[in-house]
Amino acid sequence: MRPGLLLAATYALGAVTIPEASLHQYEDGPSVPAAQAFSPGDPVHVSFLIAAYTKTGEETPRVKITWTIDAFDPKGVRLAEPKSEVIDAPLAAQDKDWKPKKRHEFFIPPLADTGDYKVTITVRDELAGKTVTRDIRLPVRSPYTVEASTELVQRNFRFLRTEDDTRPLTPPSYRPGDTLWARFEITGYKFGPKNSFDVAYGLEVLRADGSRLFAEPNAAAEKESAYYPKRYVQGALSLNLQKDIPKGSYTIVLKLRDTAGKQTAESKHVFQVD
Repeated sequence: MRPGLLLAATYALGAVTIPEASLHQYEDGPSVPAAQAFSPGDPVHVSFLIAAYTKTGEETPRVKITWTIDAFDPKGVRLAEPKSEVIDAPLAAQDKDWKPKKRHEFFIPPLADTGDYKVTITVRDELAGKTVTRDIRLPVRSPYTVEASTELVQRNFRFLRTEDDTRPLTPPSYRPGDTLWARFEITGYKFGPKNSFDVAYGLEVLRADGSRLFAEPNAAAEKESAYYPKRYVQGALSLNLQKDIPKGSYTIVLKLRDTAGKQTAESKHVFQVD
């Protein structure tokens, strides 16, 4: 057997490696510390090096490497389309110690839940038939906590003093002439093809004796599809309380509709006019 053929066989027995891999907040920025969490909607920049790959040929060696970057939530659901590329190229003499550095960017879904997500890098040395995988922990911390449901339901209904308030108004008490604000989340609706959904809500306002003060059956609707399933929808409403509205107790009846899942639900929320 010729020495050159023996050398090629030795290269084929090597194992490709990913010696470095890190996450960044922007391209070529500093590596994000392992304890630092990303937020929903943040961009995630990934970079990594490839080494110890096989070369073939003597005068002009070639390499053939396939790499893929994937990202998953804590339940193993893919966050975005994976990124793949094939490196199939000759190596110049000065590139004998070349370690390709590869990059990719994706976004954390805007309504992602808190948890430990992960980025998976897979590199396959096509000439050697060897594959290596490396996982990077991707902690996500969300300001929202929305309990999951198997049926259509609203979560976290909170009365607010102003549109931009984040702290619920407790007790929910307003004065004549005020604007009542409220926010909530809708979850438990069913998904169609491509994670599509179609939800809407309306409302009624009842006086203390149960008579209707106001009704809007079609207050808002949301219909869309996305690569990553949108687990809940954020809802909001506002009511202008007339200056001559009688003081007393009132009830908002929130009525939800899930068109795709053929579900309806309603909940009642009491506020006071003092």
